[in-house]
Amino acid sequence: MTMIVRSSRPKQSRLASDAGIAIGPILFIISILGILAAAIAAGSGSFTTGTATESNRAKASAIIDIGQNLKIGFDRIIGNGVDFDAVIIDPENTSSSYDLFSPLGGGISAPSVTMAADPSTDKWKFPLVAIKRLGTTDGNRLAVLRVTEGVCDELNSKVAALDTGTAMDQSGDFGDFGSDSLIDDSDNWPADLQGKPIGCLHNSNSTSVTAGFYFYQVLAVQ
Repeated sequence: MTMIVRSSRPKQSRLASDAGIAIGPILFIISILGILAAAIAAGSGSFTTGTATESNRAKASAIIDIGQNLKIGFDRIIGNGVDFDAVIIDPENTSSSYDLFSPLGGGISAPSVTMAADPSTDKWKFPLVAIKRLGTTDGNRLAVLRVTEGVCDELNSKVAALDTGTAMDQSGDFGDFGSDSLIDDSDNWPADLQGKPIGCLHNSNSTSVTAGFYFYQVLAVQ
């Protein structure tokens, strides 16, 4: 009689060669998410600061463009034979060849105030100011707008190569920017901005406008 011996243990199937591989990518993704969460938590403050800086830079660039556009309009009127003192700068006057904001005059639109420190109250002003090393004592026609300190810093960095954080260094009483009379404070004009047709300074005078940081663009000299 032939005896057949059978194993008492059931035959087990061998695991596939790729079993357990899926756990690797899952653990990797979990670790990456943890690293990202830590980085975001640690860098949230610097991200906010970076956003504010970029906003100030964008506003500074826009204000410089507006200032240049105003100068082009003023130059156009002067080029048409209109005297310096005869140019009319009033957003309500838009029909004469003497008007800065007329198609027949400067050919430009009134400037926006959206980049101002307080767009609800700040307005563009156009004082006559004597600036040391720029024009004569008869004064230059300026366009000025109050801005924030951060924007002022970016403005001076772009047009005068001044270090960021030094806007307050360009501070003093530079006369009433809302006045129609000649402001002859040329000796007080910040040394870093003397002779420069574009810049930003801190004017402590609050006679008819709010004291603060002011962008200025020289439209014409005499």
